[in-house]
Amino acid sequence: MEQEILYFVYGLCTMFYAMMAFFFMHKGKDMLSRLVTALMIIILLSCIKDLVFLFGPFKDTLRNEHIITAVDMLAEPFYALILIELCNPGRVTRRLIILQELPFVLLSTAVAIWPAQILFDAEVVWSALYGLYYAVWTIRAIPRYPRQMRQRFSYMENINLNWLRTILYSFFVILAVWIMCSLVISFTLDVVYMVSSMCLWIFISYFLYRHESVVNELEDSADNEETEEAPDTDDASLGKRIEHLFRDERIYLNSKLKLSDVAAAAGTNRTYVSTYLNRDCSTTFYEYVNGYRAEYAAGLLADGNMTLEAVAGEAGFNSLSTFYRVFSKIYSCTPSEYRERMNR
Repeated sequence: MEQEILYFVYGLCTMFYAMMAFFFMHKGKDMLSRLVTALMIIILLSCIKDLVFLFGPFKDTLRNEHIITAVDMLAEPFYALILIELCNPGRVTRRLIILQELPFVLLSTAVAIWPAQILFDAEVVWSALYGLYYAVWTIRAIPRYPRQMRQRFSYMENINLNWLRTILYSFFVILAVWIMCSLVISFTLDVVYMVSSMCLWIFISYFLYRHESVVNELEDSADNEETEEAPDTDDASLGKRIEHLFRDERIYLNSKLKLSDVAAAAGTNRTYVSTYLNRDCSTTFYEYVNGYRAEYAAGLLADGNMTLEAVAGEAGFNSLSTFYRVFSKIYSCTPSEYRERMNR
């Protein structure tokens, strides 16, 4: 019975990871998609390897179990690389991938060549320390991520901090279960690991697939920021151009407005616009844009009978929840309460 269950679980996981590799391979050529594709292929090959050797001559042989597990460890750096690319778009390069993967390749090779228990134990310890390091690193990097987004984006949908935290915790749940499976040969643990990993990856892949376009924009901004040249300008002139864009042209009605859009329309670069908003207006790009949107929405609420969903969309908000949150913060009341006041 155990054999049938394991074959079913491994077969199910093999099909799932193959499908995910196909989806992300065709999603785009950005680094995040490539990293996810590579990880899905590695996990897929690991599942196929286990299917081949699970009930063959390698069964119940401790040394062979160690070799198989050591090979599985080659996937771990890609979890860290995905987290690095999410928190610092554009940082992951081929050189970094090689440097991250090299210790695991060397240790796995040593385990395969020399039948010494200490080598396998060393790789397990290294794997645990490596995972712990990137857990701490990501926890520290996550708070910087939303601050960066608020400087460049006028919306937070699909790029919020909660999603990144969930990804982090999910990755390390997988790592913890995997370490237990590495130390204890157990049918139950194997099934729990395979099923929990697949379920977590269903959840993770959903957010990664939606988040990719936003990560690409952040990556492009990071890559190009240092090479941009800005024309000679002064704060007063730049301030007038930005105010014209918002007051007269109502550029904020674009629900996907980004800092680069305003910089291009103002004839300058992102650094100048961001510096002006931070220093002269004492605000972030996100707050500046949504302040205008809330003001425009207040006019719609006072003058018409549009639904709140329609008002939010007309004012440039991407979601009703964001509209409620921003409007309530600025006017100290909900949109519905504001409308009631204006209609008295």
